[in-house]
Amino acid sequence: MKKLNVLIVEDEILVATDIEESLDSLGYTVQKAVAYGQAAIDEVDKKLPDIILMDIMLKGEMTGIEAANIIRQKYDVPIVYLTANADIATIEKAKISLPYGYIIKPFTEKDLQTNIEIARFKFESDIKSKMESDQFNRFFKHGDAKKNELIVQSEKGLEKINLKDVYYIADEQGKSVIYLTEEEIIIQKSLDECEKLFPPEKFIRTGSHYIVNIDKIFIHKFPEIVMADKMTVITVDEDKRDLLRAKL
Repeated sequence: MKKLNVLIVEDEILVATDIEESLDSLGYTVQKAVAYGQAAIDEVDKKLPDIILMDIMLKGEMTGIEAANIIRQKYDVPIVYLTANADIATIEKAKISLPYGYIIKPFTEKDLQTNIEIARFKFESDIKSKMESDQFNRFFKHGDAKKNELIVQSEKGLEKINLKDVYYIADEQGKSVIYLTEEEIIIQKSLDECEKLFPPEKFIRTGSHYIVNIDKIFIHKFPEIVMADKMTVITVDEDKRDLLRAKL
């Protein structure tokens, strides 16, 4: 099983060090330990961890709950709170950010492991449920010709993309990279799986390595096509050329 990458947000140096040592002995990877809410947000923007251990009372103007709310608005990532406060008022505030756990200080190494593993399981179950939900499938199926959006599971979580922004999808070492107008999104799906997701009236497989948006083709001089703006040159397999000609 993959080692979880954990971000620690804790303003007490001794406590943060103790957590790092415990995580290391339990076989987890510590991405970083930060003491401020804004530092946590900045770190998540740089690299999305698998789980965040977030102290509620932090140094600076931003609380852990406020930082968690901002992070959750941008990313799908499980957050487990660390706190010395077990009062009802604190718990009610913490609930708003939908945490995946709540560890009361002082805690043991076993408390850490138990909460992290439960959070991991619940988060993976939640993602699976989202992907299987009616709302997700409504975006995911291409039976509706009017549909212009698609939801994909990327390294950052669930992302909604506008099909008009897609230039092409490329197979890169077993992963598929969706090339958009201003960014690329990496998804853990094969090109064969991607072919089933994109509407065939607008997207066509050119061979073993690419699926292209027909509307984004700038030049076609077979066996090659050039994609608009990005000027990427793509070779079209011989058995795909007649179908592409018919759609141009």
